Amino acid sequence: MLPDERAFRADVDRPAFRLGTIEGRWRLHGIAWPHAFITVKARDEREYMLRFNVAGYPDAPPTAGPWNLDLNAPLEHCLWPRNQGGRLGAVFRTDWKGGSALYLPCDREAIQGHDHWRTEMSSKIWRPSEGVVQYLELVHDLLSSRDYAPPAQP
Repeated sequence: MLPDERAFRADVDRPAFRLGTIEGRWRLHGIAWPHAFITVKARDEREYMLRFNVAGYPDAPPTAGPWNLDLNAPLEHCLWPRNQGGRLGAVFRTDWKGGSALYLPCDREAIQGHDHWRTEMSSKIWRPSEGVVQYLELVHDLLSSRDYAPPAQP
């Protein structure tokens, strides 16, 4: 096992990740290195699968996008969470990178070219010591917010 995979597996075994699972905020569905499949629960109890690329973990930030595990393909845009005009819509963007990554400061793809985020949103920049829980907490907060609306199609 490579060091990045060993580090990721150790991270999902840490108390912070396990607590999120026990509380029903997220759930690990599997690992097919370098990908991890984790669902995050929204305020309406709907679960959204994210496919994480965690190569280089934890030194390199992960990147994740909504995923349809049954089709083993990106989640159809009509099944993405919708927003009511707030931050959720800025993060779950189908028009950015084809929806392959979330537009979060802790995402490997999103941080590129956004050096100003390091000062403007320093609390949301990837911190290896917090690991994937940092990313999951940001997504869970958005999906639990008043800005969240269910997808256009069930």
